[in-house]
Amino acid sequence: MVQFFKESKPKPQKQALLDVTVLDTNRQGMGVARYQGRPLLIAGALQGEHVRVRLAVQNNKYQSADLVKVLKPADTRLTPFCRYTHECGGCTLQHMASDEQRTFKANAVRRLFARQGIDKLPEFEWLEPIETQAYRRVARLAIRRQKKGVALGFRRGQSHQLVEIEHCGVLRPALSALIAPLRKLLNQLTALKQLGHLELYDAAEGVAVLLRHTNTLPASDIELLLRFAQQQEMALFLQDDNGRRPLHLPFSLYYQIDNIKLFFTPGDFIQINAELNAQMVSQAQTWLAAAPEMPILDLFCGVGNFSLPLASAGHPVIGVEGVMEMVEQARGNAEENNLAQARFYRADLAADFTQEVWAQQGFDYVLLDPGRAGAEKVMPYLCQMEPKRLLYVSCNPITLAQDSHVLLAAGYQLTRLSLIDMFPHTAHCEAMALFELS
Repeated sequence: MVQFFKESKPKPQKQALLDVTVLDTNRQGMGVARYQGRPLLIAGALQGEHVRVRLAVQNNKYQSADLVKVLKPADTRLTPFCRYTHECGGCTLQHMASDEQRTFKANAVRRLFARQGIDKLPEFEWLEPIETQAYRRVARLAIRRQKKGVALGFRRGQSHQLVEIEHCGVLRPALSALIAPLRKLLNQLTALKQLGHLELYDAAEGVAVLLRHTNTLPASDIELLLRFAQQQEMALFLQDDNGRRPLHLPFSLYYQIDNIKLFFTPGDFIQINAELNAQMVSQAQTWLAAAPEMPILDLFCGVGNFSLPLASAGHPVIGVEGVMEMVEQARGNAEENNLAQARFYRADLAADFTQEVWAQQGFDYVLLDPGRAGAEKVMPYLCQMEPKRLLYVSCNPITLAQDSHVLLAAGYQLTRLSLIDMFPHTAHCEAMALFELS
C-alpha cells in the first residue's frame, strides 16, 4: 500500500535557554552535554564546544535541545555548504571536517563491536569518496499538502515535519535541478490529495522519476505529467496500489560497473554513491581472493551488483534474493551482459535454505549484503555450510556487530574490516568485514 507523508504540528511552548559544554558525541553525531545530571543531546554541536541551547524534549527516555548559538566553537568547525542543514534530517555533519567525520564513525563502530564483547578488531581500512558533494544518485522527496497546493522536500531531523527545499547540495546536479520544476508541476495537478511522494534516480542515460499516488489520476493530470517528462527528456513512472507502470520511457535505466550494465526499475534498491559502489565491488573481489573458476554464493544479491562483476571475473556465481522481481531483474542483467555463469534464485533467507538444490553443491566463498536489519536469521544456516571465507557487506554496523558475534562463536576469525564512507556528512557508514574459518 502507498504510504503518505503526514505532518504533525508541533505544540508551541517556551523553553529556557541554557549555556552548556559539549562533552562527547553520540553515534548519531549529536553533541552530548549534561543537564540536571542527565545526558542532553544537541544536534550540530561538536565535542569541546561551549554552546547556548533551547530545551526541546524532556521525558523519561532522553532529553534534547536545539542549538541557538555556538559561544566557543571548536577549531575544526566548518561552515555548512547547505542552508537547510540545521533543519533537514539528512546531512547532519556538515559542520564537521571530513577527517573528523571518519574518526567519529570509526569510534562509533568500535563501540558497537565492544558492546558485543569484541574488542580486538583488525586495523580499519577506509574507502573514501572522491567527492563529498553532489554524490547522491537516488533520493526520495516527501510531498505535503497545504492550503496553497503542495510543498516538496525532505523530513526534518527526528521529526515527521517537512522541510521545503529549492535544491540539495549532495544530490547529483541533474536531480537537484529538478526539485523546483517538479514542485511547480505538482501544483498544477488537480488530484493533490492522491499524491504520495517522489523518487528520483540518476541513471547512465538520464534521469528517472517515480510518482507514488493512490487511485487513478485523472486524464488531465496524466497529460500534464507526460508533457513534463517529454520536455525534461526524462523517464517517468507512476505507482499506485495496483502496481508500477512507465508513463514515459525514452531510454533504458541502468548503471555501470566497468563494462557491465546493471538494469533496474525505480523501486529497486541500488547504492546511492556510484563511485564508491564501484570501489566497494572491486574491493570485495580482492578480499574474497577466490581462485579462478571457484564458485561464489551471493546472498541478498539484488539486481546483481556483486554477482555480475564476480561472474565477469570468471567465477560461477549463485545469486539469491528474497524478492522475485529482483531475481528476474538479475537474471535479465546476466543475459544482457552474456554472463551465463551467473544464476539467480528466489529463496526465503530467514528459513533453512541449506537443502535447496543450489545450496547442496557447497561453497568455500560466500558474500552477503543484507539490508539494515542484518542477517541474524541467516547466520545459523551459513555456519552449517562452513564456507572458508565469508565477506559481509553491511549498511548498518549495529547489526554487523551482532552478526559478527555469532560468526566468531562458530570459529570464524575477523581478519579484515573496512569502513566505507558511502554517505558523507551523515552519521551513516557502510562497512565490509572478511571472516575466515579457523
